[in-house]
Amino acid sequence: MSAVQQVYGITKELYELALSSPSSEERDFYIEKIEELLEKRQKLLPQVQPPFSPEEQKLGREIVQMNQVIDEQLKGQKEEISIDIRKLKQKQQKTNKYTNPYENLSFDGTFYDKRK
Repeated sequence: MSAVQQVYGITKELYELALSSPSSEERDFYIEKIEELLEKRQKLLPQVQPPFSPEEQKLGREIVQMNQVIDEQLKGQKEEISIDIRKLKQKQQKTNKYTNPYENLSFDGTFYDKRK
């Protein structure tokens, strides 16, 4: 099996994984699997050297098309994760304010009477 075919197989796996949308509980496994596939593919890319056969050129074009979809899907997943992180931080701040409402008092407007 040539390097191009191996890269194609890994990219196809990534593509199918990227099109699925995991639930919040499955997100950690999903991210680990994507990272694993990306690392495998990254190790194989230096082995892809010209000249390419017509079949390999066709696979290369399909790889490029799948990469575009993968990139878009991963950007969407990143946005979802960042939104969840922001929501979690806001929730933590509200919880802290509720448990200790006088923690962050500002004394900027304090008046000191210096008369004798």
